[in-house]
Amino acid sequence: MTEEPKDRPAVALVIVDSDSRENVIKKLFLEDFPRVRVAHSAEEGIWVARRIAAGGERVGFILFDSSVSKNDVNGFLAFVRGRGNLPRVPVLVMTEERDPEERVRTLESGADEVLALPCPDRETQARIRALLRRERSGIHDNPDAPARYEVGELIVDTERHEVRWKGQRISATPLEFRILVRLVRQPGRVMGREELMKSLWGEHWQVEDHNLSVHIHGLRKKMSRKDDPCTVIETVRGVGYRIKDELS
Repeated sequence: MTEEPKDRPAVALVIVDSDSRENVIKKLFLEDFPRVRVAHSAEEGIWVARRIAAGGERVGFILFDSSVSKNDVNGFLAFVRGRGNLPRVPVLVMTEERDPEERVRTLESGADEVLALPCPDRETQARIRALLRRERSGIHDNPDAPARYEVGELIVDTERHEVRWKGQRISATPLEFRILVRLVRQPGRVMGREELMKSLWGEHWQVEDHNLSVHIHGLRKKMSRKDDPCTVIETVRGVGYRIKDELS
């Protein structure tokens, strides 16, 4: 499976392991996607995504219903994100899990948002559209200016949607990539947590503060090796984050 070109028609991929939930979930996408494909397991979801690409379309959104086990969800995400497939496709995971650490692990695996149930359909649709707006606007405040940023051994290429750290390609999720771009534009400058969150999620969108920490942690983990922790993303306690200015 490879990343599909943007000019292909977009299809929403819903993965739901419950007949009673299938139609409910599909209705969430009717206004935004002309076609919705359904898979009944994470394994089937991978094959459906391949068939979508083979049919001249592309996966434009992935939603996991709460009926799919968390292990299957995390395994699917690790596969499509870790091997560089579907790196920019927004993924929303619905869950009835009450353990915050489990939700953190799902985010670390590559989900863009974990939505706790029960949740009104209108709010779910709003969150889907927020993720779509984020993905469609790309990672630029100025969408007309693709760029390549280099800070020491860190390379962030917005046109290729590629991150390289110490010569190795890093499979960043769409949100992780947007975080890096916002930080790497001004190496050494501290970007406050509130400023960064507003830039990522919008002025009035309510997101738990812990979500940002989870994504920062995920980036550091991906950029670390055994006995060589990532130090390029620095935390300034009580303020925010910055990319270490290795060139100064």
